[in-house]
Amino acid sequence: MRPLYIDGSPGCRVVLEEPALRVSLADKADQLFPMTRISRVVCKGMVDWSISALLACADAGIMVLFLERNGELRARWLGCVNQRQSLTQRLVDLLARGDGPALFENWSMAIEKLAARSFARRIGLRDWREIPVVTLRKQLYVSLQSRGRHEANLLQSLLHAELLIWLPEAGFASDDEALLCSDLDLAAFFSQLLVWDFYPMLLDTEEASEEPPMQAMAALFEQRADRCYLLFRSTINKLHQFLLAVS
Repeated sequence: MRPLYIDGSPGCRVVLEEPALRVSLADKADQLFPMTRISRVVCKGMVDWSISALLACADAGIMVLFLERNGELRARWLGCVNQRQSLTQRLVDLLARGDGPALFENWSMAIEKLAARSFARRIGLRDWREIPVVTLRKQLYVSLQSRGRHEANLLQSLLHAELLIWLPEAGFASDDEALLCSDLDLAAFFSQLLVWDFYPMLLDTEEASEEPPMQAMAALFEQRADRCYLLFRSTINKLHQFLLAVS
């Protein structure tokens, strides 16, 4: 299965034409995408969906993400998940403890520090071992400029879409009510974490693509999807070990 990316525009519409989604774009021929071949759908900008198409995606377990024009996540439509997973229960139990949220926050800050230091080392910063994450973020904001920040938003949203599939497979049920009530968005957290691995490419202006940002970032993500998944699994293993240690 493959992701379906839709770069929306006025007149763009998605309807159900079983067993496929029909995508209509102004001045272009309609395209049919069999639902059995779609892992998730990512829409940027103006895309008009029929209710029957959205419900068919939910029934098929296909997650739909809606992005703002600048690439930031606006909303998400979750597909069905069959059962609550054990890792979800461990995390929910931790967050229910009086000291649980603080313990998880300390762990998440330590994990992000590792990702940020890896980025700093890759771009050749001398003080990569000591530079604070907050300082790195401020420097990145300036260095990326408007286009780079737009591309970073898109990449983070694409990561978010992929994580809505990876997390349930790794043992975290994305629609678990107890986890949702905890105000912890694991897909958002992991997308913010994993996007550090893409920043060196966004800073490399010599590699800037002439393609529209949505297509360029989708291609970059697909090129590095295997590496990204390995980083995700490594972090999940660290999270599992942490949950076992504090339980």
